[in-house]
Amino acid sequence: MQIKRLLDDRVVVTGDKLINSQGEHCEFVEHANGQLVAVSPEGKKIKSSPHEFGCYLLSTDRTDRGLASSGN
Repeated sequence: MQIKRLLDDRVVVTGDKLINSQGEHCEFVEHANGQLVAVSPEGKKIKSSPHEFGCYLLSTDRTDRGLASSGN
């Protein structure tokens, strides 16, 4: 599973800075149970949908839907 940013289609990795829908800057930690987990500057864990962080999920196995594999 890949997580990409809606704005620039760049892959999100652990430690990347994300901005949630309230405008708070957070550090991406993990993807769990369909939600992104990030940590605020105050150390508070935030769980939200990828959309709330301006991201989307991309399955690396896209061949089951007849789409070309991304090679990842």
